[in-house]
Amino acid sequence: MSRPRVTLSALVLSALASGAAVTRAQAQHDVRSLGPDSAVVVYCAAWNADDRATRDRLLARVWTPDGVYADPNPTRTVGRAALSDTIAALQRRYPGARFHCSAPQVHHGAMRTTWIFRRPDGSEVAHGMDFFELAEDGRIRRVVGFFGDPPVDWP
Repeated sequence: MSRPRVTLSALVLSALASGAAVTRAQAQHDVRSLGPDSAVVVYCAAWNADDRATRDRLLARVWTPDGVYADPNPTRTVGRAALSDTIAALQRRYPGARFHCSAPQVHHGAMRTTWIFRRPDGSEVAHGMDFFELAEDGRIRRVVGFFGDPPVDWP
């Protein structure tokens, strides 16, 4: 029996319309059903969740307990609580700003997405690309983020 496929854009629009970006029921859904599209939606929603309890529920759904996040800021965090703290610090620096994440490209337990971080007035704070390593259950084990456009010059 095949399951109907919901498009990522429908999930994202639904998530963003909710304010917390996903409902409590979606966040508590069984981890075994987590696919790459859902992982990106929930992960992006966690970065947009202003409320610590909501953010922590979202991260528990999508992030392995020992997950590692790194970006060139330089930021390197290990674990859900540390990532939640990192997100809160960014939100304090850019109140009301929100991430908009693309659909993922996926193969062999890895995926990448692009993202734009926008202020409430729509102006861009930053954009970039994240590379993910996925656990066997579909949760995120590692994210390595890059800011800006990829280099185009060849040596």
